[in-house]
Amino acid sequence: MNSPVKLPIDTFPVERPLLKQRPRETKLSFDGRNASLPVFVAGDENRLVAFVCQSDTSMWSTGPLLLIGPEGSGKTTIALHLAARCSAEASLADDPSAVRYLSALDFAREYADAVAADDIPHLRRSIDKAAVLVIEDLHLIAGKTAAQDELTSRIDQRIQRGAPTILTSRRLPTETRAIRPQLASRAVIGLTIPLAYPQAESRLALLRELSLVRGVEISDEHLALLEAGLRTEVSVRSLDGAIKQIDLHCRMTQCGVDIAAVQSAINAAGELNDIDLGKITRTVAKIWGHRTRDLRSGSRKQSVVRARSLAMLLARRMTPCSLDKIGDYFGGRDHSTVLHAIRKTESLLESDADLSRIMHEAKEKLAA
Repeated sequence: MNSPVKLPIDTFPVERPLLKQRPRETKLSFDGRNASLPVFVAGDENRLVAFVCQSDTSMWSTGPLLLIGPEGSGKTTIALHLAARCSAEASLADDPSAVRYLSALDFAREYADAVAADDIPHLRRSIDKAAVLVIEDLHLIAGKTAAQDELTSRIDQRIQRGAPTILTSRRLPTETRAIRPQLASRAVIGLTIPLAYPQAESRLALLRELSLVRGVEISDEHLALLEAGLRTEVSVRSLDGAIKQIDLHCRMTQCGVDIAAVQSAINAAGELNDIDLGKITRTVAKIWGHRTRDLRSGSRKQSVVRARSLAMLLARRMTPCSLDKIGDYFGGRDHSTVLHAIRKTESLLESDADLSRIMHEAKEKLAA
């Protein structure tokens, strides 16, 4: 077995609080057992995360802490790590009620149940008295106006008490449609920390750690080939999937890790994340409120044109399709028309916040 890789400087052990309600998917499953990496590896892409996690909690605990980043970037892990540190500093590490964990959708459901049972004070007490409150996936409460107003009030109460509140979201609440301004403003008045997928040195370190946990012996040379062959924007879960694929290939062929095993993992990752023109068109059309056939039609309606152009840009960036093939799909347009639409959209993205938000939302949905 290879000796453990020397981890980057910004690597720290991950603490987890005792919870009455366990969050979903906070652990990776190895060989049928519940297990998880004991450390968070943070390269240059997550240097701010590492700094906050290794600093005194007083630097952020007076106001809401907001963690933003794509799915699988580690928001829940960091939120619970910081919650555990807060509860430990308050000498409540052994109290499973010290940290109140809820997804935003769970909060909305509990609020609706409390309204139906005419028992809102009980919900408020349970939220207000928690030593640390963690609300995950804030973006999913969009459109639930009453629940948003109630959550805003609860955050206000916790700010007045100086009680730590940790929020996670895939994007800034101010850039999320149907999030009320009152809630968005409360969420961002404290410290906001972006999280990104691991890159370069971090990916290599994580691949090595995952291979050690799974008991798969992989040389540094093969790890480097694997890292170079995977997409740049992948979660730790996807990196673990690549190690699993190598292990499966070796078991099936009854041989050690070689280039063929590494290539099988790269190929499997590519197939899993295969995105076609149809999926892109459906995703963009749904976000914009159009029908798929509208984007493929000859409609010159301005909103349709903008949606179609964005879909073309995504198709160019996320598929191997040529300009001619993209043009054929979107109503038989020639390659020069497609190129013009793409360049115009790229230019608009630099100044149009709404278009940029829709682009970000579409990429998230396509990568999920």
